[in-house]
Amino acid sequence: MRFFEQDQKSENLHWLASRALVNYIFPNKKTEISKDLFNKPSLKIDDNEFHISITHSFEFAAIIVSKNKTVAIDIEKLDERIQRVKHKFMRDDEMQYVKKENATEMLVTIWSAKETLYKYYGKKELDFKENLKIEPFTFLSKFELSGLIQKENLNQKLITNAEVIDGYILTYIS
Repeated sequence: MRFFEQDQKSENLHWLASRALVNYIFPNKKTEISKDLFNKPSLKIDDNEFHISITHSFEFAAIIVSKNKTVAIDIEKLDERIQRVKHKFMRDDEMQYVKKENATEMLVTIWSAKETLYKYYGKKELDFKENLKIEPFTFLSKFELSGLIQKENLNQKLITNAEVIDGYILTYIS
């Protein structure tokens, strides 16, 4: 789910960029990206299995890869239009710690961190308000924050890294 849709040409460029990144990181290797029934990507390098997560937003694309553990990544543009849709993903307890002076940055960070948790979980069917929670944090240029995935018998706390890059928020779990 994206709040700020992009056209098909941008989507094709992002797809190509993610494949170019894989080939840049693993030159001269046979690479294959596939998706499972939940649309979560996986990566094979010379027939060896890797975990991968892919993200893109406007002119940026990024990937994160691990041989041994699940990873997730998201990038979002800092955009004040997030204010108009905050009711769709923000919990009341999260709204309590969002400061007016940097509300856009805080909201985009929370959205991106929840996207990262969603990708980490990888099985869809998570409600961003009901099942995902971001604990209070201080917004800096580079920082960590705690997130929770809460669903049925699952109550998983994960550390998400965040950093500001050229007007974007990049969040990832590694």
